[in-house]
This record gives sequence, C-alpha cells and structure tokens, in this order.
Amino acid sequence: MGRVLPDELIFESRVTAYMETFFKNMGARTERTKIQPGRENLVAFLDPPGNPSQTILFEAHQDTVPIDGMTIDPFGSKIESGKLYGRGACDVKGGMASMATAFARLFKQKKAGMPQLIMACTIDEEHGFQGIQSIVNQPWLKAKDPKSIWAIVAEPTRLHIVNAHKGAVRWDLQCKGVSCHSSTPEKGKNAIYNMAKILPHVEQYAKHLASLPGHPRLGSATLSCGTIRGGASVNTVPDFCAVQVDRRLLPGETPLGAVNQFREWLNQKCSDIPFEVTDPWLAAPALGDEYSPKLVEALGKSIQSRIGTVEIDAEPYGTDAASLCEAFIPAVVFGPGSIAQAHTKDEWIEIEQLKIAEEILCDFVLSQCS
Repeated sequence: MGRVLPDELIFESRVTAYMETFFKNMGARTERTKIQPGRENLVAFLDPPGNPSQTILFEAHQDTVPIDGMTIDPFGSKIESGKLYGRGACDVKGGMASMATAFARLFKQKKAGMPQLIMACTIDEEHGFQGIQSIVNQPWLKAKDPKSIWAIVAEPTRLHIVNAHKGAVRWDLQCKGVSCHSSTPEKGKNAIYNMAKILPHVEQYAKHLASLPGHPRLGSATLSCGTIRGGASVNTVPDFCAVQVDRRLLPGETPLGAVNQFREWLNQKCSDIPFEVTDPWLAAPALGDEYSPKLVEALGKSIQSRIGTVEIDAEPYGTDAASLCEAFIPAVVFGPGSIAQAHTKDEWIEIEQLKIAEEILCDFVLSQCS
C-alpha cells in the first residue's frame, strides 16, 4: 500500500515464503514470479496422473490493507468466542487458509480422473491488481483453452457466490499554474483556483452517470474524487493541483473508455480552463454474470450440500475475478467471512466458516472428477 516501512514488513515476501514452504512440504510443484522487488506471486500445482482435461484455479491475494487505527493487536491472532481476530483475518487470509487446506487434502487424494488444481497466491490486489494481471499472462495458463479452466477467487462473501461486480479505473485530474510569493498573487496563476472552477463540473458529471440506465443487478456507474493535493506552502501561490478520481465500471465498459468520456465532458464544460486528465494508474474491468453459469451451478451444488441454501450476489466492489474473466476464464468469487468485517479496526472471521468453506471447496473439486 506504499507506506514507508522496510520491504520485508510492508510487502508480501514473508507470506510468500511461508506458503511456499507449506506447499513444498507436501510435495507440490511451485513457481514464483517476481512482480516488483519484494513482491512475488506464488503458484502451486496439483498434477494428477494422466492428462486432465479440466483445470480448477484457486486464487487468493497475499496483501492486506494497513493497520492504522486498529483497536486490537493486528497480528496477535487472538481467538475468542469462535472468532479469529487480526488484520487480514477476513480479507483475505481466512479464504486463503480454506483454499490451502482444501488443496492439501486434495493433494493427498490425487488420482487419475481428477482435474488439475492450481492455487495462485497473488500480490497487490488491494492497490493495483498487478498480481492477477501477471497470472493471466503466464505461459502455463495461456497454453490452456480458457474454456477448460474454472476459477474461484477468495474474498469474504459469507459463503455466497458472487458472479458479478463492478470494476474500477483511477486517474489524476491536474491543473497547472505559475507560482510566486503570496504577497503579490497577481504575478502568478493559482492552480488551486483553477481546480476549484473545474470541480463543480466533475460533480455534475458524477450525477449524470448516476442518472444513466444501469446494470439490472449492479445499478449505476459511479464517480468520486478521493484526494486533492496542491501547493508547497501557505505563502506561495500554487503552481500545481491534482485530484485523484475513482470511477466504478459496469460490465461492458472499458477503463480507457471511461477516462475518455470524463475527458470529453470536461473539454466541453471547461474549455477556458487549462487542465490535464492523466492516463489511468489503475484499471480493472467489471465482472459480468454471463460468463460463469455452469461454474455457478456446479459450485452451488457443493454449497447446497453443506449448508442447505445457495445465495448468488452482485457486489459494488472489485476483485481479481474480473481480470480472469477478461482472459475468457469463467470465474466467481467465494469465501468465508463478510465484507463488513474487512478493513475494520477489529477485523475478525468466524472459525466455523473457515471449516465449512474448506469442505465446500473439496466437495466442488471432487465433483468434477471424471
């Protein structure tokens, strides 16, 4: 998440090393891919005898959000009243643990007729999706027919299936000016004043998006300004001001298309004010529910057999599943815990849900044996 701390503390390297040892101790084939210094994807393979025609991909991200403001020991792993507390317990180490233990159980049972099972532990889901975007370009995945792969992405879904969610694209809106001493502001051009003139039109555009026809399950596309920065000191007329823009995408929209629509709107409304709309620094597509009906049906049967009901949801947040679907791989989101506990000051997950998720995942893989 970019905090100024040693790489071994802030990045995923210790999780990667732990999980690599976990998989190697059972005899699984593993592969590490460096994405950034101190940040590596880890992939483990369960290769059954023969030539399996189907591959099932488990995917869970290794990173978490920062610990600022937490009211519990973020890494204490306290267990109380059937709940495990700590940063990442819900998002998404709980889901990762359920997948990893299911993988270990299935590894002991591997036999001819089983699908190949791959577990990918990725980096950077919380910030930029670089980990999953590397996975979809790996030779071992690109060599397969996407139709022969089903993917389950771990996120806290309350053991529901999420088969649709919004995407996200983020960029900067910038204004430049001319700096000078604040005692003679008439000699400069105040970039913050220019930004102040533009922002009402940005808000107007956000309202325009909300008024357009939306997705039947996801609602409307949205736009929000999240941060603003500018100026060097109070006694200097600022020569720069920037706003970070967050745009949530619907299925069928593209990240670049959304940026271009925003740029065109401001070109029409603010032709007399100098500004720049940067290229996006984060781009993740939406997940459409049309890509995974057979996967939903099969996973739903395993859920039904364990808890008696199946809930299928659409969510406003984004996940790694969308990048898989963009590569034509059917993918859904599933896991223990609730998004309501994710990123919170006292993050927790119910231990019983971890166990149920493990059973469901094992049942699902075994149901696909030929």
